[in-house]
Amino acid sequence: MKPRPLVIFAFMSAALLLGVRDTAGQVVAEVRLADTRYRFVDVSFTRKNGVVFDCFYVGVPGSNELNAGGGYAFKRNALTLTPLLYAVIGKEGGERGVKTALLAAYERDGWKFVSFLGAFVRTSGSTDSYQVLDTADLTRVLGRRWELGLQAGFFRSGGAWNAQAGPLLKLNDARGAWAASYRFGQQKEFRVGRVLVF
Repeated sequence: MKPRPLVIFAFMSAALLLGVRDTAGQVVAEVRLADTRYRFVDVSFTRKNGVVFDCFYVGVPGSNELNAGGGYAFKRNALTLTPLLYAVIGKEGGERGVKTALLAAYERDGWKFVSFLGAFVRTSGSTDSYQVLDTADLTRVLGRRWELGLQAGFFRSGGAWNAQAGPLLKLNDARGAWAASYRFGQQKEFRVGRVLVF
């Protein structure tokens, strides 16, 4: 029996958390779910020196992927750019490959922007190479806890595009943030998410 991506993800995340519990840095866990059966679970650790370790599972109907890798966060004033490199294992079609990505974050004068742009290159299996923006969020802070803005994203494979965009609402609290969005495009999608910061 082959190990399932979620089981592998659980073991890698536990090892990551146990391995960094006494190390200076920040752990972030995120979960996203959608009515399109999209699901995303991520655990990342950023050391104070900028080194990032990241492991995430992403699934949609017909595709289940485990991504494990890391990178380095370059911070200059309000902007943080984090180039990342992942090994990718997929459940379907013997998918194996490498994903390069860029995580960008900007915050200034009540405006916030965060995006994750990635490109997967197949090394074996039947899954086509692809590019993905999941997601780009632009929000404006309202009061102490709320943010309102726009969420956009796309998935491109084999020359076909699936682009989405729509309103985004976030509620910040002491442990992180809740988010809800409704995205329009070739496929309409209602998403909810939770970020926890440790």
